[in-house]
Amino acid sequence: MSTFDVPSSQQEPDRIGELCDVIAKQRRRHVLYFLRDADEATVSVERLVQHLVGRERERERADDDDNARVEQRLYHVSLPKLVNAGVIEHDRRSGCVRYRPSPQLEQLLEQVSELEERS
Repeated sequence: MSTFDVPSSQQEPDRIGELCDVIAKQRRRHVLYFLRDADEATVSVERLVQHLVGRERERERADDDDNARVEQRLYHVSLPKLVNAGVIEHDRRSGCVRYRPSPQLEQLLEQVSELEERS
């Protein structure tokens, strides 16, 4: 079978589906919102952890062990998933993260953010 016989949707990965999977978890969305809205091009993981823990404390779902727990989940789950999807860069040596926007990601984040604000 030549590539001409394969529908274009099967030739290219499902980018929308991949992005929806990435933003399915609230913590990953809030990582992306924070990086997207940051004044700096790169943000330290430490600052990102502090932001996420602060959000959880506002919602009264935090305790004293949250910094370590959130940092561990970021390093082992959220950041690798976001890196693999190509929406962030993570430099382990410097401990910094950089947002990599795309039009599709921006549109999805905007729409999901509006939905979250309404609820």
